[in-house]
Amino acid sequence: MILAVLPEGTPGLGIAAFALAGFGCSALLPLTISFGQERLVAMGASVAGGVIAFYQLGYGIAAFGTGPMVDAGVGLPDLFGLAAIAAVVMGGLSFALARKRQAAVAAPSPGAQERQA
Repeated sequence: MILAVLPEGTPGLGIAAFALAGFGCSALLPLTISFGQERLVAMGASVAGGVIAFYQLGYGIAAFGTGPMVDAGVGLPDLFGLAAIAAVVMGGLSFALARKRQAAVAAPSPGAQERQA
């Protein structure tokens, strides 16, 4: 998202934006895998494999889809902007799902008090 709005002629800001993206790949990806394996113990290997598979799918789309889109007349700022929108939507969705999950875990199930008595 940051790359899409950077003004031309600011290489320092571009380097900082790519450093932030590098942090996402080098720190947040392994952290996501470890949290997934910790929370979903029964299928930990599948969680790790799924996260890596989707990462590779996204990388492949970015690597091999960008050139044809630019050749078709779509500018890089537009592509980065669309990718940023998708990332923000998915990030918001992940927070919403995590809150919903926490609320479901915190709320007692119907009839739980009757079983304890």
